[in-house]
Amino acid sequence: MKGDILVLISSLSLIGGISWFFFGGKKKESEDETFTGDLETVEFNTTGMHCAGCAAGIEATVKLLDGVKTASVNFGTSKGIFTFDPSKVKKEDIINKIRELGYDVSLNLEDFEKKS
Repeated sequence: MKGDILVLISSLSLIGGISWFFFGGKKKESEDETFTGDLETVEFNTTGMHCAGCAAGIEATVKLLDGVKTASVNFGTSKGIFTFDPSKVKKEDIINKIRELGYDVSLNLEDFEKKS
């Protein structure tokens, strides 16, 4: 009984640490970031996601880029919608960041095949 509780506590600590690392470890310097000029919205198809946690990880990582206002990735449709300030970050920067995480990105929404 005591061993089961120890395993449970250890598991919860590990899960908490992993969650903090991916989703809570870094914050933008300014949560009230002001965006200059016009914002641009782009939609990508993303392949290689295996669960909703993958989508959440992409969202959290891309939101850390300076100039990204919103990031929304849907695991079910494999689509991501990103709103950003093109004077601060380029569409290619967002694509490269997603690829650094190990996912592939396609701008062609019509000829896309879901590969997960």
